[in-house]
Amino acid sequence: MDLTTDLVIKELPEVPVFRFNIDLWRDYGWKLNGFGYHLQDPIGRNCHSDEVKAVYIRKLFFNPPRIDQPAEGSEEAWCREEVMQLWHGIHDLAQEQKLLALVKPSPFGRWTKVRQMHVAQKFFHIPTWEMFHGETAPDINPAVVKTQGTQAPGGGGTVMVKEVDVSQLGSAYPWFVQQQMTAATHDVTVVYIAGQCFAFECSRDQFACTDCRIPTATGQAKWTRIHLNCTEESAVQKFMHETGHHFGRLDFLRDPEGLWFLELNPNGQYAWLDPDGREGVLKAIAAEIMQVHSGQA
Repeated sequence: MDLTTDLVIKELPEVPVFRFNIDLWRDYGWKLNGFGYHLQDPIGRNCHSDEVKAVYIRKLFFNPPRIDQPAEGSEEAWCREEVMQLWHGIHDLAQEQKLLALVKPSPFGRWTKVRQMHVAQKFFHIPTWEMFHGETAPDINPAVVKTQGTQAPGGGGTVMVKEVDVSQLGSAYPWFVQQQMTAATHDVTVVYIAGQCFAFECSRDQFACTDCRIPTATGQAKWTRIHLNCTEESAVQKFMHETGHHFGRLDFLRDPEGLWFLELNPNGQYAWLDPDGREGVLKAIAAEIMQVHSGQA
């Protein structure tokens, strides 16, 4: 289930929406072959590919999100991968038929963390970073360690952004470390929707640690709508143009020198920034979906 999808659907009252919750895949039925696809939801509603006018694919996200897999494999992980391939297939068909809304593949290929950082340095400040393995650790101090992929490290755990002494990291493991921006006062995130920039910031004193996903014990961190200056907005526009992305959420830190680029999430969450729709994010999302639905994209 996904709150973001709930809120987007509310902005589309005139559109017949068929929703597929991937974490509830066992409750759905489907057929997909060379003639198209047919989906059926838990209460018997049907979706036929020849009736589909727009496809918006949110995160393909299961709950619980990660599985520790034993050496002999995991039946649940196998099932999930098969369901993922169903939706990768539907995504590809929608792209071919020009029915994809918002989350479209970049015409310039895959954008890894490494590639993002190399392009972003043309437009933004970039914290010093390095991927490494072996005995020689980089001289980055202070530093934080991050993970680039989605795999769990085991034991039901997850890797959060964490301050580390780089010299103490185990040489047997692959690492991605980045300069810790100790002077940063705010986290800034920008939702980019077809040329529009919706920027929000949150004071870092509202976070319990380095990772902005962990607020203090007082409750949820408060994000406030801000407006980028002309230079900052132009940099975002140029970066997104160069990556070929029509939509995404960009994450930054702000210190006295300005914005420091962290990453682009091409299908990032955004509803938590504008849950009541007052800032226009949800309306802009709905407008893009409607443009595809009406055949004007």
